[in-house]
Amino acid sequence: MRSGTRTAAVVVAFILVLAALVGCGSSSTDTGTGGTEAVPGTGTGVVGDGAALVDSKCTTCHNLERVDSATKDLAGWQATITRMVQQNGAVITPEEQSAIALYLSNR
Repeated sequence: MRSGTRTAAVVVAFILVLAALVGCGSSSTDTGTGGTEAVPGTGTGVVGDGAALVDSKCTTCHNLERVDSATKDLAGWQATITRMVQQNGAVITPEEQSAIALYLSNR
């Protein structure tokens, strides 16, 4: 039941991010850090940029070369991140998962 709850939370977070993207017309903001993306969260303001999240969350188990060599679309990255959370115990909030998936699928 717990993994079902996590899956539901990921789906809800994705839908909220998608709704924010459609409502705003664009989720990209220039943060002065080389054009990295900022993704609206469901709570208070901006979650953070995908590159920094990849660096802090994904490199605890993988080197950046492995992440950079993978090419997936948004759905592929979402599935991969969900698997890392559910099966491997990665500690990544639903908002961070969305930001990471968007960043990786758009690079």
